Order: sequence, then structure tokens, then C-alpha cells
Amino acid sequence: MNFKYVVAIVPPEAMKSLSAKLRSIGVEGITLTKVKGFGEYKNFFTDDLLSEHIKIEIFTEDSKVESLLGTFLEVGKADIPGAGIVAVMPVDRFLHLRTGTEVLPVRSAPKAL
Repeated sequence: MNFKYVVAIVPPEAMKSLSAKLRSIGVEGITLTKVKGFGEYKNFFTDDLLSEHIKIEIFTEDSKVESLLGTFLEVGKADIPGAGIVAVMPVDRFLHLRTGTEVLPVRSAPKAL
């Protein structure tokens, strides 16, 4: 099974709608990091030109990438610079440190009460 590493940089205000959409398409885990930087859009209202964004990192099966990209495009589509970016990279190996297995995490079945 082939896996991909998807990295997106989005404005903080996109996260509420984006996280709901990601859950609705079955994304089981993400990593979020607050980041500052500039690219196409520079924040001219500050001395350092940096703007704050959220970096999203997702490991996913190759077959789910198009759906994931569609979600980012749907939520992030805007006519203003600084709306965000997304990149997809191959994953050569993915190891769980606890078990040493080479698979993505699978949602465990709920435990009976």
C-alpha cells in the first residue's frame, strides 16, 4: 500500500470549516502547527512582513489523496492572495515506534462499556 504526506498551509480562520470537512471524508488524524511566514502574500501592516497561518500535516493512503485535495480546494478557494497552499509527497516508510510495524494507524474499535 502506498502512502502520501500531505502538507497544507492555511489561514487560521479556515480551520473550523476545514476540520469538519476533513472529519466528514474520513481523515483520522492530523497535526497542526502555528507558523509565520510570507510568500505570495506579505503582511504590510507589520514591521516584519510575516503573517500567521496554520500548517496541517496528514499521512494518508494514496487512494484518498484526491478527495483530500478536493476538500482543501473547496474550503480554501479564495480570490485573495494568502489563501494557502497544499503539497503532496511520497512516504518511503512509516513506522510505529511502539510496535515497529510499517502501516498507518488504523482507528481502533470502540471498547465495550
